[in-house]
Amino acid sequence: MRPETDYSNIESDEYNYFLSKFVFLKPFLEPLFNYKQGNCHNLAHYASMLLQKHGIKHQKIWIFAPSRYQKHSRITINLEDPNLISSSGILTWGYHVALWIEYQHKIMVFDYFLDPNKPLVKEEWLGYFGNIDYKVEIHTAENYLFYGEEQENNRYYSLYKGEFFRYEGECKTQQWIEQGLAINETAHYFMQNERQNLDIFNGLSKDYKKLVGDIENFECVFRDFSTNKRMTQTFQRKHHQIIEQYRKVYAEKLEKWNQKIELLLSPETN
Repeated sequence: MRPETDYSNIESDEYNYFLSKFVFLKPFLEPLFNYKQGNCHNLAHYASMLLQKHGIKHQKIWIFAPSRYQKHSRITINLEDPNLISSSGILTWGYHVALWIEYQHKIMVFDYFLDPNKPLVKEEWLGYFGNIDYKVEIHTAENYLFYGEEQENNRYYSLYKGEFFRYEGECKTQQWIEQGLAINETAHYFMQNERQNLDIFNGLSKDYKKLVGDIENFECVFRDFSTNKRMTQTFQRKHHQIIEQYRKVYAEKLEKWNQKIELLLSPETN
């Protein structure tokens, strides 16, 4: 059972500060966080860019499952999928990241993936992940993503080695954030539009969940125009009409996010 938020050490004016910033950010991130399968690092960095633009002091809090820092471990962060679109009904994350906001020497976590309604104290945020031996670290907001070391005989997760890189160079020129935000918005659009087909519990539902319920599959088809062991050529030929439909949606969303990020990064933008 997750602990309830304990505000006993936070004054009302302090909480009002946190809540005002939480409410300010939410419209910029919705509905991206409603698709829970991934891209937390892209949402967190986009939110960080917004906070930085408004001079709001913050960092990021990262949590790594044992599969990300212990060789050969398969232990992941496992949470119930509230949208019921993953084939197993479970969200499987190797890591997660959220905003770490400081004010008057008090700290709260902004995590719209886990609670889109209020900021969380650290203990409540950690309570979502249970008692498994996770690695938790606080890092500067400028750190975009961590370097990983590939594991032999483990194709699922690269190992976190304690080093991060910023949103510059290749990841910036290749628009990783824009692509990630476009993926989540497209997946949410798919999830909403195809809800009836996702819920009918037949072969079509199974295929749709395989596609949208696993972010690696969704990115493979719509971002990379590629195939993998599950998104085979046969699978994609079978569903070519729906795939072409949502590839157009993704292209539209990507163009929108390209414009939004360009405007946000513009020095003329207040």
